[in-house]
Amino acid sequence: MRWGLGVVLAALALQAARLALHKAFSIDEFQYAHAAWLMAHGQVPYRDFFEVHFPLVYQGLAPLFRLLGDDPRNVLALRAAMLVPLAGACASVFVLNRREGRTAALLAPVLLLLSPAYLHFATEVRPDALTAALFLGALAALAVQPGSVSSSFLSGVLLVAAGWGSQKALFFGGVVGAVLVGELLLRRGRTPSLIAAPRAFFLGVVTALSAVAAYLTVTGSWRAWWHWCFVWASEHQRHYPGFSWREYLVPALGEQPAFFLLAAVGFAATFRGLLKPDARVTPDVLLVLAVPATFGAYALQRAPFPYSLLPFLGVLAPFAARGVLTVLARLRTPLGRTVGLVGLGGLFAVQAALVDARLDGGGNARQREVLARIATLTGPEDVVYDNSGGFVSRPHAHFYFYTDAYLRGSLVDLLSHDLPRALVEQGCVLRVDDLRTSGLPPALRRFLDAHYQPFDGDLYLWGQRYRVPADSGALDDQFLAVRADRYFLQPASALDTGALFLDGARITTPEFTLSKGPHTLRYEGRAEGFQLLWLPRDAKRWTPRPGAPPMYSRLF
Repeated sequence: MRWGLGVVLAALALQAARLALHKAFSIDEFQYAHAAWLMAHGQVPYRDFFEVHFPLVYQGLAPLFRLLGDDPRNVLALRAAMLVPLAGACASVFVLNRREGRTAALLAPVLLLLSPAYLHFATEVRPDALTAALFLGALAALAVQPGSVSSSFLSGVLLVAAGWGSQKALFFGGVVGAVLVGELLLRRGRTPSLIAAPRAFFLGVVTALSAVAAYLTVTGSWRAWWHWCFVWASEHQRHYPGFSWREYLVPALGEQPAFFLLAAVGFAATFRGLLKPDARVTPDVLLVLAVPATFGAYALQRAPFPYSLLPFLGVLAPFAARGVLTVLARLRTPLGRTVGLVGLGGLFAVQAALVDARLDGGGNARQREVLARIATLTGPEDVVYDNSGGFVSRPHAHFYFYTDAYLRGSLVDLLSHDLPRALVEQGCVLRVDDLRTSGLPPALRRFLDAHYQPFDGDLYLWGQRYRVPADSGALDDQFLAVRADRYFLQPASALDTGALFLDGARITTPEFTLSKGPHTLRYEGRAEGFQLLWLPRDAKRWTPRPGAPPMYSRLF
């Protein structure tokens, strides 16, 4: 059975890699990827751009942009990098079950990788994926038998790192940390049961906290970090339009009921073992405690989105593996064991199919095409606007480079007036349409519609459209050049049927150069309408495509 589990684990690892590289990107991933790109270029979150999440995942991914460059398609490398914490999570649940035997240890990562709800978000560019892996790593380091100075030191480092990965980990990591400290205080100098080397553990905690403090000090971002990640985040939580924790947990239960049922069986068996009169205090105490702690961190949120389930699902995996062995142990006859093993194989097949179904709908092929177009149409210095950072590796125009539902409702004046001004001042030549565009204030949407024309359903380039009055055959208006650059007339045939004047000078060729700022426009002729458009970096003239369907932006 162990060899079979090893083969299954290898196959699931390949499936996870395929999922990471080909599954569609969610809207949040572009936001996180852009934050990593900004840090790669020396910007500091909270101080230089709006951010409310702890920055560890950005710090970890930023070197990839420094290494690979500014092509937006490098977001795929970030996805590949997220396989590292996934591998760490698998190794951690393996270690957490080693005391239960090699079969239980191998089953834990297998069941983790067979969890569609876990694998879907653990292969994405998300703080939660890294945080879950670090927390599981801290529990695994505490569970190493026999414990050592190095494992205790590592557990302290990983516990703090999990907290630096996400504010949510301050809750479940804090619960585990409080129990560890409480156990040391209760033993009053006697040999502790949960930490092999307490001094090494606290040295690891202090080392990791010192690194965090050094970063905030060197970057001068203490005050901004506190304001945005705690003061403002607390205000945001109180006013964000919330929903029940059942919203996403119930579908997860329905998608993988066997996983939760087996986890419940394994949890009950482990808990009963801890209650035996002769039972020793073991690291399983922390694993048991992590279940309500991680669930609480999910359920207590005002808006518990499904990616917040990652730590909870992660700590359930070792219990699910124990549940499998508990059930098989009850099947004492050869026929019963055969039926049990066949059922387990069927469960593996069904869950693997559910995971593979996450690639339905073409995966990220369309999104990669859009990213390639951004790389072709713009250069690394060209400012791009998207309410979610979907341009990934291009400069943004404003401190609030993304907004959520609460911000769009509370920053109406800023988004309506300051943002259009910033787009012009920064010379923003391209915008990406996303799911949040419809929620922007009407004044901002009117500006975007008037000054950006549809290259396709997802990308809009700077330009304005004009209608020539049929009764007079003449038009007097203005064109705002967002930057000193090349522009062109579309269609070029408008010059054959009339005359175009900019600032009083007649335009005789379809392409022309303009200085930044407003220009007077006059057209005399028979054209019904035309557009003045920015000429992209590839120097190819293009025709606006109104009504093309958007396909780039996805919620999950």
